Amino acid sequence: MRILLISFLLMCGLFANDYKSFAKKMGYELEYDIALQKAQKENKDILFVMVANFCPWCTKFEKLVLSKKDIAKTINDKYIPLIMNREEKRFPPKYDSELIPTIYFVDHKSEVIKEKVVGYNNRQDFINIINR
Repeated sequence: MRILLISFLLMCGLFANDYKSFAKKMGYELEYDIALQKAQKENKDILFVMVANFCPWCTKFEKLVLSKKDIAKTINDKYIPLIMNREEKRFPPKYDSELIPTIYFVDHKSEVIKEKVVGYNNRQDFINIINR
């Protein structure tokens, strides 16, 4: 039993940093305030992806959708990408969502949420969403 608990805690630790590795690789911001400043400077809205340690759909979304070259290019051309972990609670309260992954499209001037997309989206569905 003790071995199972230790294994579980180690796996949670690995997943906790996995989104940070993804962010570094893909050029996503990890801090809301930095993303907002960058968005205002570059006159782009924010594409904010909320994930959690325990969420297999979040990891699947990162690997099978967000990591694809065509999607990554569109995101970086049109938005300032931001990814944050819900469990770390380092984001404005209005972005707290019980369901994850959640993607927010945030106006760079007013910080108004233009659109909120909840749950996993396959590649084609997400392409349609970001190209609206």
